[in-house]
Amino acid sequence: MSQEVFFRGLFSGVMSLIFAWAVFSRQDEEKTGITEFEIQRYRPYISGALLPMFLAAITILASFFYGIPGAARLTLSTSFEIFLTICLYYPVLLLIMPLLRKHISARACAMLWLLPNYLYILAQSYMELPSPLLVIPLNGNWAWILFGLWFAGFVSILFWKMGEHLLFRYHILKGSSAITDQRVLNIWNELLSETGFKKPKFKLVLSPAAATPLTIGLFRRSTRVVLPDRHYSDQELKLILHHELVHIGREDAWSKFFMIFCAAMCWFNPLMWIAMRKSADDMELSCDETVLLGADDATRKQYALLLLDTVADERGFTTCLSANANAMRHRLRAVTKPGKRHSGALIVGAAFFLLAMSSGYVALAYDGDSGAEVLYQAGEPSEYVIRNITRKDDPFNTKFEVTDESAFHEYLAGLTCYDLTGSYSYSDSARYYTYNLETPKGTEVFVLYDDMIKVVRFHEENTDAEYYYVPGGLDWDYIDSIIAAQPACNVQLYELNDQYGRDLSTYVNFLWKIEDGERILLQEGSYPEGEYHGIFGYEPHTAVFSFSHELAAPFSVLVESWDYSESYMVHPENLTMKLPDYPAHYTVFAAFQSDDETMYEAEFWFSIGDIGN
Repeated sequence: MSQEVFFRGLFSGVMSLIFAWAVFSRQDEEKTGITEFEIQRYRPYISGALLPMFLAAITILASFFYGIPGAARLTLSTSFEIFLTICLYYPVLLLIMPLLRKHISARACAMLWLLPNYLYILAQSYMELPSPLLVIPLNGNWAWILFGLWFAGFVSILFWKMGEHLLFRYHILKGSSAITDQRVLNIWNELLSETGFKKPKFKLVLSPAAATPLTIGLFRRSTRVVLPDRHYSDQELKLILHHELVHIGREDAWSKFFMIFCAAMCWFNPLMWIAMRKSADDMELSCDETVLLGADDATRKQYALLLLDTVADERGFTTCLSANANAMRHRLRAVTKPGKRHSGALIVGAAFFLLAMSSGYVALAYDGDSGAEVLYQAGEPSEYVIRNITRKDDPFNTKFEVTDESAFHEYLAGLTCYDLTGSYSYSDSARYYTYNLETPKGTEVFVLYDDMIKVVRFHEENTDAEYYYVPGGLDWDYIDSIIAAQPACNVQLYELNDQYGRDLSTYVNFLWKIEDGERILLQEGSYPEGEYHGIFGYEPHTAVFSFSHELAAPFSVLVESWDYSESYMVHPENLTMKLPDYPAHYTVFAAFQSDDETMYEAEFWFSIGDIGN
């Protein structure tokens, strides 16, 4: 298991436990009434507007920092991941929900519909994955054509639903008036006190256009609890108003907005529209469940009659006592024969864990173009100078060089590269090279993975890493053929009775290449005065040497006292050497032969001193 998957699992597990606890804690015992403390328990932890507001915020902010094209790319990347997760989650939930309703509480069922609201966490760094399992490349402008069609449908649906809500609101509230009946007001104020709404910003009104009691509005100041122009008994009023206050406390109007938002994101999928309607049914069932806590059979019968008597239309971001005739059968059965159901805490926790852990494994690749256009934006490839090449998991801190830079640049320039949605570390890549590039505009860093190229342009204001997908992957055999590894030496130091040792990489003092019997100096190190590379305050007894290349001859080690007053030469056998019991400087002399039979000679150095030196 990679580090990224571990931390994603750890965070998802903690969040799953929180969700499970939330559902379990809200599974009230049968009580005769609801206190101020208890009403807090069914209020939402996070508003249903969270995910829509998050996507809107990153789009607006990105437009300021990255311009319209950059904002479009970021929106596309974020939206695709959430869109794909929603497309898969809700059809599965639709399939199993009839079974769940029979065994778990209505509150848990209602919460299951809202879990994707927390998908904003996928954009956080701790939810990063090593790499996608599947990349879908779209050639040419198809990505932007499809994105444009999707966005047009998305915006159209949202405007349609907002318009529908405003028209319905206008129809209902036109001609409405504040309630003056003192009997109704007394019951209303009593319920406000019981449910913890001390200074409510919403209002209670009477509307001749309303066919059923309902609550309309997204924001508290604009929210209206609407009663139709008809007579209700005291007990009926208590049930009706309590029902609407539960909706307000839970911010179910925002929950409905979220479901409309999800349906708009997947507007072409008919299952999403079914899911939107089913979620509204479960919100009503959940509200019924809360209102009837501790209720006797007579109260439940009276509530059922109210439901039958108030079946009506529901539009916009509205919650009604009885809005959907199709769901009436389930609601009446739940009201009159509640039965014993599990809290559903484990189901909700497991659902969130699976939702979080299964997201992000499919990525979209778009805007395919040549490597010359994508990678070499600062100038011609011939103007780029390669510096400081390193390779993944190189235990020798090896120095690499490109034997044919023009061929290397030509190969990368000829690749087809796509922009990649999502954020990945590629820590699971079997191999990769990292190198610096000096360009006409400044320094850049390239990282070559199996099928990905990461670019960081430090000369630009935005230094965020850019990821480019390479279909078919990189040709490692070719790359390795033009990147030569220089010899390196590692030392492992052991104390007496030490089983594991300590690793110490050495520094190159001199490195020569042997060609036609001539020594060509490739690298010359420096030994800064007063600074030493090694280990201090550690008293090793034995050194074990390892080399990156095959030795062409036995190596030797020059041991010098700390003040360079004494020295002697050692020829270790079996790569093992006993060390003196005093601080010393060491120089390793070795000859190597590379895979292509190139000969090298090198000097490596390190020091072992005490804390006082």
